[in-house]
Amino acid sequence: MDNETLKNYLADNSQVITIFMDKATDFLNRKNADRAPARRYNDAEITRQAEKMLDSVIDNIHGKIAPHTREQTPAAWARFLSENDVLDDLELSMTELSFESED
Repeated sequence: MDNETLKNYLADNSQVITIFMDKATDFLNRKNADRAPARRYNDAEITRQAEKMLDSVIDNIHGKIAPHTREQTPAAWARFLSENDVLDDLELSMTELSFESED
């Protein structure tokens, strides 16, 4: 399973993507509000940055799961995710996630 397929699977079968994007967008909007008015990002740029953060998280999740699945087929991944309650764990992790400024 590649990263894009994993992302689609998570979006279709859990709230992981929704929770992450809500938190990332809120964080980026708060960070953006601290910028000078002339230098603030528009909504499209905020969304683009949140998607970039999400892609990094998906890559990380993929890297942690890949060694534990013998077959790289979507069916094998779905079976692994289901048998090991990975989706529930990821949802819990996302609800506990908090972003902090690097100031």
